[in-house]
Amino acid sequence: MSEESPRCAVPSPGGSAPLSFVKDWQDWHASRERYAGSEYGPSALESTNWLITEAAAVDGIPGLWALTGDGGIRGSELGQAGSTVVLRGSESIRLGRRELRVFERHGTLALRVLNPARPQREWFTAIDAYAPDERWRLPAVFEETPDERIVITSVDGDARETPVAGRLRFELAGAPQTLTVTRSAQGALSAVFADGTNGLETYRFRFLPVDEPAADGTAVIDFNRAYLPPCAFSDQFVCPLPPAGNRYSTPIRAGERVVVLGG
Repeated sequence: MSEESPRCAVPSPGGSAPLSFVKDWQDWHASRERYAGSEYGPSALESTNWLITEAAAVDGIPGLWALTGDGGIRGSELGQAGSTVVLRGSESIRLGRRELRVFERHGTLALRVLNPARPQREWFTAIDAYAPDERWRLPAVFEETPDERIVITSVDGDARETPVAGRLRFELAGAPQTLTVTRSAQGALSAVFADGTNGLETYRFRFLPVDEPAADGTAVIDFNRAYLPPCAFSDQFVCPLPPAGNRYSTPIRAGERVVVLGG
């Protein structure tokens, strides 16, 4: 599948969906496109550099870079004065147009370099998506799974045990299914899933936010809000892959499909 094949970048409403539903979706889709194509958005990620405590050069930026050993990243020999900088947490620095950020995964730090002049950022045109369709808002029942953990594997092969917030039970094409969801540090529920459109009509997998279920466990899975993971915009992201239970053979023709590049 070519991610450069343009289709309908901003879908027109389908069927007889209420205008408020369509307008809300279009506003969400427009905000996603603004974010994806922004100067330091996901398409600008040029490299993710896993450092050690021994200083080394990083492609595209001056100086030598290393872990400080106490939760930071140090850049030395920067510029003519040989200045030094230490980045921690959410701190960042710009050297020319490139922006350097700290990325932390399971206690391991990397230096990320974002470049607005990266060709994929400059060529970004749109995010192709299916037209919003209320039929893809599926009723579900949420079941909490206290203390359950599953192994989540990332695109780079890193595998870690992750707490499971619960499972949503729903029907897809008349067959009972479950959707395993996790909870972010901010408390939001989300899922990673694959379906029968992947590799043909859509990217290899997608992310899905899930609204908090009602007190009685009833919930709605809105596949119209399925969105492309960051690694669809740059292969330097290390996105989690869908767990086995979140892989469906049925095509889910809703939400975002692929990145559209101009060039």
